[in-house]
This record gives sequence, C-alpha cells and structure tokens, in this order.
Amino acid sequence: MTETTHLALPLIDAAQAQKHITHNEALAMLDASVHLAVNARNVATPPTAPAEGDRFLIGAGATSAFAGKEKQIAAFLADGWTFLRPSAGWRLYVSAESLLLFFDGLDWVDLGRGLREVQNLSRLGVGTTADAGNPLSVKTNAALFSARTVSEGGGGDLRVSLNKEASAKTVSHLYQSNYSGRAETGLAGDDNFRIKVSADGALWRDSLVIDRTTGAVSYPSGGPTRILTFRASGFYTPSSGLRFADVIVFGGGGGGGSGARQTPGSPASGGGGGGGGAWIRGSFPASAIGAGQAVTIGAGGAGGAAQTTNSSPGANGAAGGDSSFGSLMKAYGGCAGSGGGLGRASGGGGGSGLAKGTDASGATGGAGGGGQGGGGSGAGGGVSQLLGFGGGGGGGPADGSAGFSGGTTFFGASGGGAGGGLTASNAASNGAMGGAFFPSGFDARGAPGVAGGAIAGGAGPGDFATTTGAFTQAGGGGGGGASGTAIGGGGGVGGFPSGGGGGGGAHQNGGSGGAGGAGAPGLAIIIEYF
Repeated sequence: MTETTHLALPLIDAAQAQKHITHNEALAMLDASVHLAVNARNVATPPTAPAEGDRFLIGAGATSAFAGKEKQIAAFLADGWTFLRPSAGWRLYVSAESLLLFFDGLDWVDLGRGLREVQNLSRLGVGTTADAGNPLSVKTNAALFSARTVSEGGGGDLRVSLNKEASAKTVSHLYQSNYSGRAETGLAGDDNFRIKVSADGALWRDSLVIDRTTGAVSYPSGGPTRILTFRASGFYTPSSGLRFADVIVFGGGGGGGSGARQTPGSPASGGGGGGGGAWIRGSFPASAIGAGQAVTIGAGGAGGAAQTTNSSPGANGAAGGDSSFGSLMKAYGGCAGSGGGLGRASGGGGGSGLAKGTDASGATGGAGGGGQGGGGSGAGGGVSQLLGFGGGGGGGPADGSAGFSGGTTFFGASGGGAGGGLTASNAASNGAMGGAFFPSGFDARGAPGVAGGAIAGGAGPGDFATTTGAFTQAGGGGGGGASGTAIGGGGGVGGFPSGGGGGGGAHQNGGSGGAGGAGAPGLAIIIEYF
C-alpha cells in the first residue's frame, strides 16, 4: 500500500478491492491530525479505557502499544490506536495545560520559547491586559533583568535606557500605592535629577535635586540634617540613623530689680539689670546620647514687683533658671538685679558662663560665673564677657543719676540696663540701654526709657530663629526704665533666649512704681546629622 508523503495517509491502489476501507482510514487520520490537539502530553502508557477520538502525545519510556512511538501522537480510532509521526512545523495544542507546542524536527517545543523575534507590537500584556494608556502592562510579583555574560557572547554589563523627547518633558520612575503616586525619581520637567514624594498623589515635594551641570546636590525640603528646638522642657529621642548631634543650650535670663520709692528732695536709684544666661554648645555621638536625653529649659527670672510702699527700696528680681541636656551639658541662668535703693546704689545681676554667677545684693553687683560678666554697681555698668558667657546687668548710681548699661556679649546673652534714678533736686533720670550684642555683625540692644518721654525700657532684641540673624544667637538685655516724679518706667524684658531684664525706674512717694523687666527663658537647639 502506498502512502502520502507528509501524513502517511493510505492511498487507494488502482485495482484495490474494498476501496472504501483505505479511503475511510485516510479520512480518520486527517480528522485526527488537522487542527491537532491532544488530551495530555508525555503519556508513556496507553490509557485503560480511552474514548473514541482521544489523542495523546507519547512521552519517553513508552510501554505496551506506545513502545517505540515516543514523540508521536496516538489517536484512538475504531477501537484501536493509530499513530501519527510528526514533521517539522507541526503545531499541537495540549488541552490539559492550555499550552501550544510545535515540532522543530527533533522535539516538541513550547511555542513561546521557540519565538526568536517579535517586531512592532502595538500592545503587550503580561499577566494582565494592556490598553491604550499602558500598551505594555505587566502584572507579576517579581521581575529580573540579567546581563548576558561574556561566556554567553555578551559583555557582562546591563544598562537600561529611558529616553525623553526634550528637556521640558519627563522621563521617570513613578512609585504608586493603590495606583496613587507616592514617589518619583528621574528627570521631571527638566534635565536635573530629582527625587520627589507625595502624600496624596496630587501635591508633590522635591526632596533631592542634582544639578545636571555642576553635580551639586540641593535639598529643597530639608537636607541631611534635622533641626529641633525646645522652648519648654521635654525629652529628646534621637531620630533613626543619627550619627551625631550638635546641641546648643541657653540658660534663662535674670530679672531686673524694680525702682525705689522715695520722698521728694532725696536721691533714689533705679533697679539694677538682670544678668544674661549662659550659652553653651557641644557635639555628641549617638552612642553618648543613647536612647535619649531629658531637656530642661530654664525659666526667665521674674522682674522685681513695683514698689507700692512710700520711702521704700525697690524689690529684687529673680535669677533665671538653668537649662540642661541630660547630664551631658548645662547652661546656667543669669542672676538677679537688686532693687533700687534710698540714697544708695543698685547692683546688676551677674552673668553666668562656665559656672553660675551670683545675684546682686543692695549696691553690690553680682559676680560673673567663671570670672566673666560681673554685674555693675553704682560706679559702672555690667561687665562684658567672653564667647558664650552672659553679660552682667547694669547698676544704678546712688545719686539718682542715669543708670549704667548691661554688659556686652558675643553670641551669649547681654545683661539688662539699670533703671534711672531721682536726684536730690528731684530731677528724673534716663534708664540705661541693655548690653550691646552683635547678631550678624550689627549692634543691637534694648532701648532705654527717657525721662519726660517714653519712660519704659525697650525689650531686648532676640528670637532670631523666627526673624533675622543667626538662629543660634542668644537675646539682648532689656533697657532700663526712666524715673519720674509721678511714675517710674518699667524695665524692658530680656530678648529671647536668655536676655537679662532691665531695671525699673525710681519714682516719688505716691506715684506708680517702675517694675523690673523679666529675664527671657532659655532654649535648646539640637541639630542632628545622619
């Protein structure tokens, strides 16, 4: 019997009897091989109860009727097995696996693995459906791009290139949460590399920008440091990743004394100014800080209350509180100015530094901490000091003339100026300026009260963290109030942080008194580095 070349279908011979048998056999084989699909693949043993028309791809190690028929298709036809020998190019669908195979002349190969080149696809979806907005869509739990090694004919390198049309366009990676943008990296709107973040997918903030020309890195939303300020006592917990921290602590400023209340024709002095609090800075590694440190912020010392009793000296101010960073560092508070005296001088509070100063006592100015920033007496103003020491408060003369200014400071807090007194001839005197200090290179100080004018002392300048100047700068001392026969001017409050309060002006019996100005509270600034 002769057969066809490719499918080996039996041909009808010229003088063959019962030609229908050969014809029917050929049709059955065509029926089995056209649009070829099998129930399963790699079947080595014939099923025990096959149904008519069942087809199987015979696997290795075949036995029984399948023996020697590996890689052929077995079709159960007319209660028997018919075998189809594949040729190169045959395609086969495996129903049990929804898998399409093709025969390459030697073996059956997964059709997807057999593809070598696909060009100009309009859409491709992997694990999902691509659409016009996302013509390439992949839904998977992992993806891998690996370089072709040198042994495989490659270079061993891998570079993924993303290109945009022009500088004003965007090429980036967008990271989403539930399909809402949260972070983006790339060239967004220009050719500078950016890292951006968003809390809602609508408002975006640049976290890092690398200039394409210079390579300079900027941090529009804050750099590789973090600044924390404590205006009240609390607990500092280091941020994750901290390497070390700069800690700047300011003690509270001392309060100024109030002016004396005196009979007409007798001299009286204004209150002495309060001393400035200390300023101290240290750097601590994360290991020294540990899990955290308690931060104590010293309160500003209260100013002496206005004297309401006739022929009485003024009230003393109160010392400023100490500020500290755990047990690692302490900034002492400035000391109190004394109240104005009857025929005697007033003293300014001592400024603090490496040690706590002392309060003024009567006509005697307080001592400065560590020998710096002593308080003034009736013979002079507050003593200037070294870097970080608080300036002493100014003192008021016994003869009732104008008070003396507080001590000058550089970075530390200056002392408050003394209040003006009343002379024996009933002449009112001006208050004194707060101690000079130099934020950002200019002289700034609390203004004095002026007899016959604005008699209240001016507040010391400060709070540079929210205005201008170096935010690590302590405040200036308040100005002293001027005296008056009917009313004494109040001393100016110390500038934040740590400035000493100004002394109050003297006044005659029956008038309204000049209260001392309060010292400014302390502050702690922590600058974290990562």
